[in-house]
Amino acid sequence: MAEGTGRGESLSIWFFVGGLTLLYGIILLPYGAYEWFSGHESSTVLSNLHPTFWWGLLLTLFGGFYTIRFRPVKG
Repeated sequence: MAEGTGRGESLSIWFFVGGLTLLYGIILLPYGAYEWFSGHESSTVLSNLHPTFWWGLLLTLFGGFYTIRFRPVKG
């Protein structure tokens, strides 16, 4: 793990990966729900599977897990 602020703290890179993944999921999930429930889907071959919604949900869960699992703790 990389050194933190020089006070003996260490931050895992997975905390930042989880934070970015959570952010992407939080952005995609409501947009995917909007597309699905309003009928404004793109005209792609597999649009009936609603990939934006499902990827947003997956990224939110994955990012939330990594953010909580690798959060910096004192002590």
